[in-house]
Amino acid sequence: MKKDSEAGKSESVRLRLTAQDKAAIEGKARDRKLTVTEYLTRAGLGRPMRQRSDVDAINLLRECVDELKGMHACLQGIPQAEHALSPASMERTMEAVCAAIQRVWQSGDER
Repeated sequence: MKKDSEAGKSESVRLRLTAQDKAAIEGKARDRKLTVTEYLTRAGLGRPMRQRSDVDAINLLRECVDELKGMHACLQGIPQAEHALSPASMERTMEAVCAAIQRVWQSGDER
């Protein structure tokens, strides 16, 4: 069964290029975790393409958020006097991570 994105695709395009250009296109598609077809379609139609580093950075930052949420949940069961971290410092850290995610996301849109 074909993916939804492939449903309805009935046309093909053939290209003639040098081995170096082909390798460069394949490398750029691979860096973005896209097929060559999807990469060229997005490039040709001016659609956004995220760099692998953008996606990896966002995923790592999301993992940080998940860890912070887990730490926050653990702190809820401990009396305030025993906290090594204050809820306010946890909140500031969470806001900083969310702001970093937003910056990475926006920088990818500008490329």
